[in-house]
Formats: sequence, structure tokens, C-alpha cells
Amino acid sequence: MIKLHSLSNLALFVGILLLFAIQFDKYTYQGYHENIGKENIEIIESELSSKVFTIICHGYAGSKEMMRQLAFDISNAGSNAVIFDFIGHGSNAQKLINNPTELSGTTQQLVNQLIGIINFLKTKYGSEIKINLIGHSMASDIVIRASENQNITSIAAISPYSTKVTSNFPQDLLLTSGQFERHLRKHSLKFTQLVDPDADENIEYSNGTIRRKASYSKNTGHVSVIYSPYTSREIIEWFDLTNYERSIWATHIIWILLGLTMISYGLSRLQFSKTKYAEKQRLSSLRLTIVSIASIAIAIFSGLLDYQPFSIFGFASIAAYFGLNGLAVLILCKETRDNSENFDFYSFLKLVVAFSFLTILINHFIGSYSISSHRLYAFLIMIFPITIFCVAIENLIAISSTALAVFIRIMPIIGFSILLAIFPDKYGVMFTTVPIYIFYFLVFGYIGKFQRNKIGSYTTGATNGIFLTFAFAATNPIFSV
Repeated sequence: MIKLHSLSNLALFVGILLLFAIQFDKYTYQGYHENIGKENIEIIESELSSKVFTIICHGYAGSKEMMRQLAFDISNAGSNAVIFDFIGHGSNAQKLINNPTELSGTTQQLVNQLIGIINFLKTKYGSEIKINLIGHSMASDIVIRASENQNITSIAAISPYSTKVTSNFPQDLLLTSGQFERHLRKHSLKFTQLVDPDADENIEYSNGTIRRKASYSKNTGHVSVIYSPYTSREIIEWFDLTNYERSIWATHIIWILLGLTMISYGLSRLQFSKTKYAEKQRLSSLRLTIVSIASIAIAIFSGLLDYQPFSIFGFASIAAYFGLNGLAVLILCKETRDNSENFDFYSFLKLVVAFSFLTILINHFIGSYSISSHRLYAFLIMIFPITIFCVAIENLIAISSTALAVFIRIMPIIGFSILLAIFPDKYGVMFTTVPIYIFYFLVFGYIGKFQRNKIGSYTTGATNGIFLTFAFAATNPIFSV
């Protein structure tokens, strides 16, 4: 029977209540979906009757859900907001062309997708409508390229980088970044200085036909800049929409993260078993450090393997690296193979249910991912080797000190980063594996940390294997081989 302490019970209840409140607030916005061939777009209607449409495009490995806060702000300010998932991202089941370095490859595919949405809006709502474009990160380049010859009213590029900008194109361009994105801020300012060589940040410049501005939002980075009220206000003013100030309550991401944190805390204190798991005897830090480093060195040799099943790119490489890492740990350290009989199946099922509940909430409020056939194939490719990895690492952590446990946890992602540098052609488009791994263990690893001593490292590791695999399969973009 599952029991809750009073504090964790309260945290779980308040967290769920916060997410219900956010969902209720979302329902106050009127919207509908349109299908364009294989594409599905969502249109959030303006608070006022409007012939202005603002298409909002997410960045690499993002999804339309990440842009919903900005879409709500835009609709409140007097424009219809259009959000969608790029090919290979989120709920879009199509595969990206595996040619990201050539403009005629992946970039052109995404440009064509956006142009198709622009043409659809003009056909359905009339050529007299005004269309604005917003693109974050990767999409900043996509919206600029797609605007050529499309009669676009204005463009806002968030965290921008593009080789398409010139002194006279685009004609109306806002470039806004996070304060901590110094390189991108310099890039934005350079584009503004094409209009006025003496241009500075946060000042609008115009030479009659060209209007441009480079700005930044304080205390924000590459992702948080999307949610900043200042970013929304800058764009709304640039698009000449109705002045709109977002209230603290309407900043959904604050309450979503708070709600998810409280739910994670509550789940971490769930009691899944009446019997306390006997903690393993700790080994010397020197030996565990050698095992961790040696296993990473062995796993790096996975970069020499070349196997891509199901016509999808990169997931077999991820599986090979983590699987080889896990096998190396099990072989090099006998103690990680002990006590396998302590696997608690019923506690495993309960933890799977708890993790599934949290996964559904994260996907609903932060992502917009659905399990297409390609993502299912990715899951099947990775499930066994990543589960071996997670079981091995959890067992290694169980016999280490707290300080060394942090080292053991981060070493695999350091090794993967080395693979990114050595084999960029094989791993480059899968670089999002790094932040996915970090985010996963910040959330689910926090829960597992408290459950490991209650239900055992094998049980916790097996659960982590399933859900870390799902995280990789659901959030990494889908490329063709």
C-alpha cells in the first residue's frame, strides 16, 4: 500500500491543484486546429476581431507547446497566433532530411514547410491579411528565409543566427536575445549596424525603407528568453499590436515549474514497499572513480560502430554508447552485479505508474510529443541497452559516497560530449541528448535518489531505463538515414 507523509501529501496536492488552475486558464483562450496535408497547425484566436496572423516557430528539438506562452500574449495583444511542430519535432510524424549543413537540405525542407503554412493562411483568410513571423533559435533563420517574396509584414527573431540577413533584407526585423547570450547579441547588433554603423542595443534604427532593432531581455538565457514578459512586450510593440502587460499569474511557466517541482517532491517520498532495502557496502572512492572513467573510455569506442535500423538516424548510436557504458561498468565492478534477486517487481510497477503520471504532465505542459511509428522504433532500438546502463549506474551509485555519486552521474554525459566532438557527422544532430539527460536526472533522478534506499537500485535503475529511453525517443528530432 502506498503511504504519504503529511508534507509530501500537501506538496502533491498543491502541485496538482496548480496545474489544474493553469489548464483552466488555458481553456479561456479560443483556438482551433487546421490540417494542411500532413501538417497540423493550431490557431489561437485574437481577443479582438483581427486580420493579423502571427506564425510562431519553435527552435531545434523544441515544440509548439514551448511557444504557447508567447502565443497567448500575442492573441491578447490583437493578433491571431499560429503554432505548429516542425517536421521531425514534437507531434509531427515526418522525418527530416539528414543534411543539416546544406541550405538545400534540412533548412530548405523547413522553409518549404513554413511557406506552405503562409500560403494556406492567405488562401483561407484572404490575401489582404497581415502576416508576422516569430522564430526562436534555429527558426530565426527559417522565418527570415521563408519571408522572401511572401509579403510578410514584420519578423521577430529570438536568439537569432542567420546568414540570410543583408543591409536591405528583411525590411522589418526585430532581433531579441537573452542577456546571457553574448555571442547572439553581438550577432544581432551586427545586423542592426548594417542599417546604421553606429547602432547600439535596445534602440530602433530606420533609414526609410529598412527598420531594425537589436534588444535583449535581462536575466534570461537561450530558453528562458522565450517566456520573458519583456520579450513578449518587445515583439508586441514591434508588431504595432495593442499594448499588453502579462500579469505574474498569466506567466504560466512559473506555476507549471512550481507545480511539477511540488509533485516531484511528493512522488519522491511515496512509500512503495513496507520493507526497507538493505544498503550496499560502499567501495573505495579510488576504485569507483577508475571504474567510472574506464567505462566511459570503453564506451567511446561505440563511435566506430555504424548501424542505423528502421531508417531513422542517430538512435542506434545513442543506444550503442550507453549500452556499452553500462556493460563495461557491470564487467569491471563485480559488486554492481550482486543482489539482482532483490528486484522488486511490484514496487517497480508502482514506480512506473508514478513516473508515467509525471511524464504525462511534463509532456502536456512543456512538450507536445506523440508516439509516432518512428519514435516507437527509436524507443525499441534504445530500451534494452539504456536499461542496462541505468541499472549499472544505479548500482554503482548505491555503493559510492554522495560526492562521488554526482561524479558518476555526470561522467556519461561528458563522454557523450566527447563523442560529439570526435564524430560530429554521426552525433552532431543528436546533441540534444545532453540536455535531455541532464533534465531527466534533475527531475526523475531526484525521485529515484530517495526511492533507491527503499526499493533497491535494480528496481530504480530498471524504471529509469524505461523513462530515460522514452525521453530520448520522444524529444530528439527524427532524421532520415
